[in-house]
Amino acid sequence: MTEVNRRRLFKLAGAGTIVVAGAALPAVGRIASQTSQTSESKSFGFRGSLGLPEPPLPNYATYVMEGTLDLVNGTGLITSRVLAGHPGDPSAIGLPGLTRVMRVTSADSQGSQIRVHGVIEDRSQLQRGESPEVDFVVDRAGGVVHASFMGRPVALTLA
Repeated sequence: MTEVNRRRLFKLAGAGTIVVAGAALPAVGRIASQTSQTSESKSFGFRGSLGLPEPPLPNYATYVMEGTLDLVNGTGLITSRVLAGHPGDPSAIGLPGLTRVMRVTSADSQGSQIRVHGVIEDRSQLQRGESPEVDFVVDRAGGVVHASFMGRPVALTLA
């Protein structure tokens, strides 16, 4: 009977593990790249901002609309808020009663534009006469979000 060298046995086991892992690595890489390509193409994140009040008055606040849209399923979550400070350097202080969280119910992509329809989640924050339904357009080519603020149409610049 031949004697088993423990050190040689561990070297063979380690080499076998490396060979198996090396063979599986290309398949794992393909799966990971397919998953990342799919998730990148179906989701779109954006952030738009606008100085308030609008020129010719000086800006003392920044209206920010940001979120992520799932273009395949037509869903997403968008937040809009008004922050103290001008658009170049807004603070983290939100002005009370002006934050809205919107649940997207449909998002239709047509060329460079995405038409979004949503519903405001917390209706207790709405001003008198303000609708809980929200419609806006994200124009990727123009770098603008066409929305409304306090019943007026506004154009937020995409960052």
